[in-house]
Amino acid sequence: MDHHIETLNYLKDQRTRGSILAPVLFLDDTEITLPTRWVVCPVCNGEGKHVNPAIDCGGLTSEDFRDDPDFAENYREGVYDVRCNCCNGRTTVQEVDFDKLTQEQEKAYLIQLQEEDDDRACMLAEMAMGA
Repeated sequence: MDHHIETLNYLKDQRTRGSILAPVLFLDDTEITLPTRWVVCPVCNGEGKHVNPAIDCGGLTSEDFRDDPDFAENYREGVYDVRCNCCNGRTTVQEVDFDKLTQEQEKAYLIQLQEEDDDRACMLAEMAMGA
């Protein structure tokens, strides 16, 4: 059971979702590449790296650090850091520039994002139920 929960925690961790691709809107059987702007990566906060999610996505407690001082020191010093899975170390990512969208595009894109989130939530719920 614990392994199952750890797997779900890992999959829910934003650091495991991979690179953000250039935003595309699928509207009326057409792919529309949306206008973007560069922003600081929301996963690594512009650092270009983060702790390997396999190390701490299940959560760490003060006991983890107290019981293993070497682990605590290594953790704080960045020994377990990896290149950011979202920006690939670039420190910035492209996000949709909503100021340049038509109202129709914005509405359709927000619906598309909600549907993608719903699909991911459904997948995680199915996994939680053992599917």
